[in-house]
Amino acid sequence: MDDEGNLTTIEYADPNEPIGYEPFRLGYRVPEWKDVDHKHPAPTVKDFGAFRHEDQRVYWSSDVMREEWDKLWTRTWHLVGHMNDIPETNCYMRVKIGVETIVVVRGQGDKLTAFYNVCQHRGKDLAQRDYGKAQQLICPFHRWEFNMDGTLKRIADRETFQAKAICHNLDIPKVKAESWRGWIFVNMDLNAPPLLDYLPEDFRARMDTYDLEKAIRIRDVVQTWPCNWKLAHEAFNEGYHVRATHPQLFGAVDAYHTQICTFANGHGHSIFQFMSPTPHVADSLPPDLTEEHKIFLREAGLTEEDFPKHWKDVPKVIIDAKRRKTGGIDYSKFSEGQLVDDWNFGFFPSTELFLHPEGFFLQSWRAHPSDPEKCIYEVKTYAVPGIGELPSFMSVEGEVDLSGKTVIPRDYRPDDDEWAAGPVVSQDRILLEGVQRGVHSRGFKGNVLSDQEVRIRQWYDEYYQYMSGRK
Repeated sequence: MDDEGNLTTIEYADPNEPIGYEPFRLGYRVPEWKDVDHKHPAPTVKDFGAFRHEDQRVYWSSDVMREEWDKLWTRTWHLVGHMNDIPETNCYMRVKIGVETIVVVRGQGDKLTAFYNVCQHRGKDLAQRDYGKAQQLICPFHRWEFNMDGTLKRIADRETFQAKAICHNLDIPKVKAESWRGWIFVNMDLNAPPLLDYLPEDFRARMDTYDLEKAIRIRDVVQTWPCNWKLAHEAFNEGYHVRATHPQLFGAVDAYHTQICTFANGHGHSIFQFMSPTPHVADSLPPDLTEEHKIFLREAGLTEEDFPKHWKDVPKVIIDAKRRKTGGIDYSKFSEGQLVDDWNFGFFPSTELFLHPEGFFLQSWRAHPSDPEKCIYEVKTYAVPGIGELPSFMSVEGEVDLSGKTVIPRDYRPDDDEWAAGPVVSQDRILLEGVQRGVHSRGFKGNVLSDQEVRIRQWYDEYYQYMSGRK
């Protein structure tokens, strides 16, 4: 970049040996055949430079953790769930972010109300369940009662209180809550800009095709991970690690040629090319289909005898099969690439939403309430009614209810259950424990990032705007 912030010529280091495939570069676009009708604009990606990120305190400092809470977590919008998680009037969800617990209630006319989950008498938490329906919330300590909009309804033994003791506003303080296309967001800053100002229009437009409003939650897992929330989130902001960390994906995911877009307010978009191998091994792969290929082929409605003989033909066969399908999902509105690829959207500061026509994979990494070297991992899987076999990216086993009539409970997994997140994500979780140790080392001088990791650079550009007080 020059002094005015304009993109200048970028010099790349020479590779140690020649490569036999197209090298990834900023502004890479997926092949033309994946968007024949040009439904989607060309990617826009900013060059965030090549500096070394030397500020390793952000991964372990308690002082930084407290500063993040005041300047970032309490001032940004957080994606916390879906309207179908609270399907009726007076249904509520309990949301945990750092030291706070928030109750989000669906009211008349689908109006959302959110307030802190704390009784105004002595501070006891009110909602004891993650999902529920109630006419009022009653404190289990002394039976103070609150309406489902957080206003005080009744003080038990009110006659024993002096008037001066209860002359204060005893309604529960509010939290901002808004929805966009069915997704629910909360913000603890009552002066925060509206949600749609926070989510840029061009960012939202990239998701227009997907049936976001129809999402039915079929999986909800929470676990404490042994690393800072930023380290965990970084691993899902780039595909560079796939080659080393997830060898089972070599034949079915080209994470090297990832189309990346960057947007205002720290949000990002990555297209991971599914059903195509990583170029590092493509020339040496036998023609055999992987299990990933077969799952996606079956989900497209194909039987074993219809499967192609070579993995190179899998994307086209899936696209053609989905174009022929009727009922359930309208596949005709999607581009060719959307029928096979993983469209990933990053919501600053801590959530990644992975989209497929058949369903959505939502991951969040929340700050731990007290330990900067731990984080709270949340993963929710949502399906679109009318699909066949659940795609493998959903990491769901067994029968599921796609009717939307059952609000499933949250599944809290033990901290030491290394495989709770599913086989792929758990590989990241296990490795991140070692990264957390490494950032303490005097021998580690800071992150060195490739252009495959440009969304990490973008994320920290936004992060330091909050931490410096510019936002």
